[in-house]
Amino acid sequence: MHVYCNGTARIRHRGSGEVHEIDSDLLDWDVCCSDDRQMGPELHHGAMIEHPDLGRLSWGLWEYPQGVENHQETNAGPHHVVEDFDYGLEHEGPDYDDEWLEQPPPDNPFAQFQTSYRESTDLLAQSGSDAGNRLVNRLVFSQQVTALEAYFGDTLKNEVLRDLAAMQRLLEADEDLKREKVALIEVFKDSGFVQKKVRNHLRRVIYHNLAKVDALYKIALDVGILELATDRKSMFEAVLLRHDCVHRNGADEEGRPREVFSKAFVQQTADSIRNWVAGIEHAVVLRRHGLR
Repeated sequence: MHVYCNGTARIRHRGSGEVHEIDSDLLDWDVCCSDDRQMGPELHHGAMIEHPDLGRLSWGLWEYPQGVENHQETNAGPHHVVEDFDYGLEHEGPDYDDEWLEQPPPDNPFAQFQTSYRESTDLLAQSGSDAGNRLVNRLVFSQQVTALEAYFGDTLKNEVLRDLAAMQRLLEADEDLKREKVALIEVFKDSGFVQKKVRNHLRRVIYHNLAKVDALYKIALDVGILELATDRKSMFEAVLLRHDCVHRNGADEEGRPREVFSKAFVQQTADSIRNWVAGIEHAVVLRRHGLR
């Protein structure tokens, strides 16, 4: 079984009265916890995002007994849910192994990020505009956030797959991996079975879910990425703005073109992301060499 989630949630801010729209593809569903009960385990499937204006929003779905949807809960804090997602449980299709489709992560994700930063900001300097709605500005902005997500994923995969202690911590604490049930014969026939399971799990993570990525880095590497962000709110906001660039052609949820992507704003965001990544890389390297 897995969770389906479709549509758009609309949530009214308690103070301002403004209605914010959140698309379902921003949510990353996971099994948060499992409790043993009389008819087997009760699974709590959950998704959470940090919204720059609404704060922490969460959605939960309880499965008990296995394969039966028992309860749903949406928590918008003090705010009012005007319209919610359509979400629930559905049976999974065949589990095809598409590992062969994935390229291995680069040996040096930080170097790749730096190259992306230089090339995209050079493009901004040459062809960007002071106007806040220009296409080149939005392209550079989107690329910076995309490069950030790629750095998160590639770095985590490399560190976990090269460090058995980090992999063990992930296996012990990540709820999805903890509840994996496999036949001993599968492990016997494939010496790399566990590593393959972990690798496939990490490549399915949605790396623009910053809270989820922060949790994974803390579990596996003892590095809290959000603690290293000088302006955490602006990073959460950048993820949502990129979503508008990619999925709404630079417009907000009401269809109004966003005018924030000035040359100065895009450069400032790029610099903030670069500084954040440099801080994370420093912490990861120290941890790799046993210096933290």
